[in-house]
Amino acid sequence: MTTRRGLRRPEPKGAEPDPGPPQALKLIGAVLANTTLLTALLYFFGLVETQVLFAYFRVHYTLLAQTPDEIFARGADGLYLPLAGVAGAVLGFVLTVRILRLRLSEGAWARLLRICVPSAAGLGALLVVATVIVTLNPEPFRDFPGLPGLGFGVGVLMLLFAWRHWASALRSNPLELVLGYVLISIGLFWAVSDYSAAVGTRRGFETAAQLPARPAATLYSAESLNLTAGGVLQVKCADPDAAYKYRYTGLKLLLQSGGQYVFVPSGWRAGSGVAFVIPRTDKIRLEFGPARSAPPAAC
Repeated sequence: MTTRRGLRRPEPKGAEPDPGPPQALKLIGAVLANTTLLTALLYFFGLVETQVLFAYFRVHYTLLAQTPDEIFARGADGLYLPLAGVAGAVLGFVLTVRILRLRLSEGAWARLLRICVPSAAGLGALLVVATVIVTLNPEPFRDFPGLPGLGFGVGVLMLLFAWRHWASALRSNPLELVLGYVLISIGLFWAVSDYSAAVGTRRGFETAAQLPARPAATLYSAESLNLTAGGVLQVKCADPDAAYKYRYTGLKLLLQSGGQYVFVPSGWRAGSGVAFVIPRTDKIRLEFGPARSAPPAAC
């Protein structure tokens, strides 16, 4: 407040700056609005999902030389739901804080903070301790992928918010925010690692279930590839002048990436199925037909 001469009126003694919602919002915003962190999480999610997805079909992902665009696209595929949930929760928190701040008096708001800050500290400490215990015995949480890491990140965030409120009269120490940011990032990467692995397994299961509906692939090759496992049929063409002397039926195309084709037998099974990784060259030719079409009569 200023006087008519433009001089600032001194604050009453004992008055303290309001350390309320801006600090909480700044802490959450600093984490969630960091595009570098979100980009790294997206790529990490896609990479882990790629590894698990192809491991489901017994193919090492490095053979396919997946491009960053493919990994980012696969990461976005599995992050829609958790990102929507986190964004909705943060939006609800922000709106609740703003509504309470507008409707409550200064005294009522101060009393609310005196209740919420210790509660946040206690709950945050409980979450951090619980997630440390989970690392010693993670088996009970196998059905809740991502929950331990998310709990750790939220716990650190709540502890940091409570500490910043209690230490508001002290000089700000950037090291506190840096270390808190690092710990929250660790929790997020932990959550993403668990959740993306679960999504990769689910995507592998869904892809295997959809194989019977995929177009039947017939592969013609200039040389013998010896693809005879899993019910794949090899036929040598009778025409000696044929450019492609061998024909393989009973295949489904799983993926083409990095100059490689990945085929699986039509009757692929998780327990015993195999996959074929074949280089994309001029010596092979592909034909696709209806999912349950009969093999061609001749080469």
